Amino acid sequence: MEVKNLNIIIVRFNHIYMRWEAVLAVLAFKLLVSLGISLTTEFVPDEHWQSTEVAYTLHFGHGHLTWEWYANIRSYIPPVVILSLYKIGSLLNCDGNSIILLWLPKILQSLLTLVGWHYFHKFATEVMSKAGNVAGGLLLISWFTSFCGARLISNQTEMSLNCIALYWLVTDKLVPFSFIMGLNFAMRPTAAIFWLPFLPSFFPVKTKTVKYFLKCLIFAALPLGAALALDSQMSGSLSPTWLEFFKFNFLQGGSAEFGIHSPAWYFYSGLPSILGPFVVLLPLGYFARETRPLTNALTFYLILYSFIPHKEIRFLLPAAPLVFTICGSVINSVLYEKKNNTSRMAWFLDKCLKTGIVLFIALNLGATIFLGFYHQRGVKPATTFISQQISEMDKPRVWLLAPCYSVPVHSHIHHPNVELQYYICAPQQFRQLYKDGAFIQPNGFSTVDLEADITNKLTTAEPPHFILAFGEYVPKILKAFEKNDLSYHICQSYAHTDVGDFARTVEVLCKS
Repeated sequence: MEVKNLNIIIVRFNHIYMRWEAVLAVLAFKLLVSLGISLTTEFVPDEHWQSTEVAYTLHFGHGHLTWEWYANIRSYIPPVVILSLYKIGSLLNCDGNSIILLWLPKILQSLLTLVGWHYFHKFATEVMSKAGNVAGGLLLISWFTSFCGARLISNQTEMSLNCIALYWLVTDKLVPFSFIMGLNFAMRPTAAIFWLPFLPSFFPVKTKTVKYFLKCLIFAALPLGAALALDSQMSGSLSPTWLEFFKFNFLQGGSAEFGIHSPAWYFYSGLPSILGPFVVLLPLGYFARETRPLTNALTFYLILYSFIPHKEIRFLLPAAPLVFTICGSVINSVLYEKKNNTSRMAWFLDKCLKTGIVLFIALNLGATIFLGFYHQRGVKPATTFISQQISEMDKPRVWLLAPCYSVPVHSHIHHPNVELQYYICAPQQFRQLYKDGAFIQPNGFSTVDLEADITNKLTTAEPPHFILAFGEYVPKILKAFEKNDLSYHICQSYAHTDVGDFARTVEVLCKS
């Protein structure tokens, strides 16, 4: 009897082990794809200028902080985590090593993402049992999660923490959930929009006393207090960044500084770009008891975010766990209905769903390959080439004549004595913070007078050894230097993209 029971236990253990071995293998493969994507292509300036560029400035004592840091609307938590990696690299005599500067922060982000994906599967399974695997499959196939999974953007960090917190919420572990909620709010105050619909879970009931409620408040306040101390220390003044963020974006309308989009943008562009044909499944979440609260929360999130003038697809990352869970539940319901219903309507829904699955897989595979390894891929090899060329020079000079913050600068072109010149963008009240002679881009790069700016810069600075520029501006740049009796030629050219208004190539110009 004992031997038989032991055999049963071994069989069950092996079954579970093999199942988790397969899950981990799939997650690891997706994570490697995400890491490869983040090291190959660009996404948005924030993945550098709110992370590695800030940490670089704090660590090496020189660099560039964008105006948002002087306005105290950004939390120092993410860059300080990266700074700790740089400090470790310094202790290991690896200061300035590209693996430490660029790879290690993304590997750390990838590990957090892996934990988030794991907790997402647990959350979806807890909410819907069998449908959890379908929701997990959607997340794994999605180009959006692969494209952003290893990127150093606070939205990705928020998504990973949301996945963990959602699982703790549905399993009634409100104390650790409160800590994650407070941490997310400290890093990105807009996290409050995501969590507001879930707050009734905290109200004292038979199993939740007032003492328990106060304990949750204390744990939520811990990261807020730590963030206040950190941000105040870094900025040199008492800086509740969440309050400054709220004042700037909502009271002063500062969000419009980054661009203005239609209030319906998330509905006709953002969500369809992520879900493809499955976007039609989201409204169906209202008809299932398990997903109705999630659908209500997602609707609340989308409506409030629609009132913010500036919109980007990455702002949907924190809500992605809700999106995939709702769609997974609807898909599972249709498949289950087909098994238990032989009517013509059930057959029709089944055919539509299978067609949608094929389209979803094909579209996401194509988008992953194109956006992940082809679109906006010229910047990284260009900066790598320049870094290699200047490594043996005493005082190299590099100019980046490209739209402001479109190219990562100090963290990607590292040299203790390099002289870097590049365009900056800042509202008028912050421009005096930057040293005289800085390239200023006031109203879009297409309106910049390159000839005048180059001529003016050459009156106070030595000509550069290397210039990085997007291909469409190279003729103007070469002409401007020729007028100043300086000759340059294209020494390296890298394909960038073939889509829309983006630059087709990234060029490196060398002095003739």
